[in-house]
Amino acid sequence: MKIKTLCALLGACLLCPGMAQAEIVQRQVLASMAGERDSEGGDVFTIAGTTACGGKQIRMDARSVGLDEAPYEALEVQLAERMRARTPMLVGLDKCPVDGSVPIVRHIAACTQAACADGRARLYLHERFFPIEQEKAPNVLLLPLPKGKLPGTWKADIYSVAGHKLRLSGQVNKADYASGELVGGYVSYYPNGKIEKQVAQDGQGRQDGASSLYRADGSLESRGNWRHGLPEGTHQQYHATGKLREASVYREGKRVDGPVQTFDANGKLSTSFVLRDGRMEGELLAYFPDGKVAGRTQVSKGKFNGSTTDYYPDGAVRSSMTQRNDLPVGEALEFYPDGKVQTRQQYGDDGGLLSVQRYSPQGVLVLERRWDAKLREQGTSRSWYESGTPEQSIEYVNDRRDGWSRSWREDGSLKNECRYVAGKAQGDCGEAPPAPELQRKEQAWRAL
Repeated sequence: MKIKTLCALLGACLLCPGMAQAEIVQRQVLASMAGERDSEGGDVFTIAGTTACGGKQIRMDARSVGLDEAPYEALEVQLAERMRARTPMLVGLDKCPVDGSVPIVRHIAACTQAACADGRARLYLHERFFPIEQEKAPNVLLLPLPKGKLPGTWKADIYSVAGHKLRLSGQVNKADYASGELVGGYVSYYPNGKIEKQVAQDGQGRQDGASSLYRADGSLESRGNWRHGLPEGTHQQYHATGKLREASVYREGKRVDGPVQTFDANGKLSTSFVLRDGRMEGELLAYFPDGKVAGRTQVSKGKFNGSTTDYYPDGAVRSSMTQRNDLPVGEALEFYPDGKVQTRQQYGDDGGLLSVQRYSPQGVLVLERRWDAKLREQGTSRSWYESGTPEQSIEYVNDRRDGWSRSWREDGSLKNECRYVAGKAQGDCGEAPPAPELQRKEQAWRAL
C-alpha cells in the first residue's frame, strides 16, 4: 500500500509521502539537528518532547520520506527555519524499533490546528485493529500506552476516528501495540457503540473462560466457554429473536458425539441428527414448524450418502433422490402435491445432469433435454405447450446448435425455422429465441 501524499516543500502543508507501511503520528517540536549525518547517511534530530517510542531522537533521510536528494536538501533548509522558530511539526514515525534504535521518520508536515490539537502520539488502525496508513484508518490508538491491570501489560483503548467512539478495550503484552498481542481478555464494539465481542483470555492471549458474540442490534449471537484456546463445555448459538438455534458440547476442543437438535427463530425444532466422531451419521431429519417431518436424508461420515426425501406439509412426497458423497446420482424426481411427477432428472455417477423431463400438472410432457458426460447438450431439446402441441425443437451437437431449430405457435402453425451448422445459422433465417420454458430453466438445470 502506498501513502498517496503530495510533497509541497514551500507550502503551509509541508508533507512528504511515506513508505508502504503504517506510522505513528505525533506533534513534535524539533530542537536541533546533528551537525553531521549518521553512518547510514541520515539526519538525526533531537526533539523538545518525547516520542511515542520513549526517546528524544528521530532519524530521517531522503529514502525514508520518499524524496530524491535535491528536494530532500530543500526540505532540510525548510526544517532548519522551523527549528529556529520552534514551529510544531506533525511527524509520522515508522513503528517503534524493537532493538531500541532511533525511530525513522516516514513523513513530516507543518502542523494545522485540526491535526495538532495536542502532543499525543497516534497509531492509526484498520477496521480489524491492525496498523495502516492514516488516510485509510477508521480507528486510532493514543500513545504511549498506560500500564495495564495485569503485570507486564499495557492498556489499549482504541477509538473511531469519526465520532471518537470506543471500538476495542483490552491489554497488550508489549508497550509497542504493533508488535504486541492482546492478553487477559478484551471487549470490541460496533461503530454504533454496541458490544460486538466479549472475549476472556489467559496471560498468553489464548481464549480462556466465557466468550460472547453479539449482533449490531445488541442481540446475542453466540456464547461459549474456552480453556487454553480450545472450546470447552456448552456453546450456544442464538437467532436474532433470542431463541436458541443450537447448543453444542465440547470436551478438550472436540465436539462431543451424540444427538443434536437445531431450532428455528420461533424456537421450534428445525433439524435433528447424530454426531459420531464429530461428523453426522445416520439420518438427518428436517421438520415443519408443527413438528411434522419435512425431509429425511441418509448421512455417512458427514456426507450425504443414500436416499433423500422431502415432503409437503400434509406428508405427501415433494421430491426424492439418491446422493453419493454429497452428489446426486441416478434418478431424481419432483412431484406435484397430488403425487403426479413434475420433474424427472437423471444424473451420472459423478453428479453431472444427463437428462431432464418436465411435466405439466395435468401430466403432459412440456420439456425434454439431454447432456453427455462432459455436460454438453446433445440431441434434440424439445418443449411443448401444456395442451401437448409442440412449442420448440432444437438440435444440439456438443453444446452448439447443429441441425434444425424450429418453433411453433400454440395453434400448431410454424413460427420460425432455421438450420444451423456448428452453431452458425445457415442463410437469412434469423435467431430463434429459446421458448420460455427452455429459457426459464436453463441456468437452474446447468447449476445442478
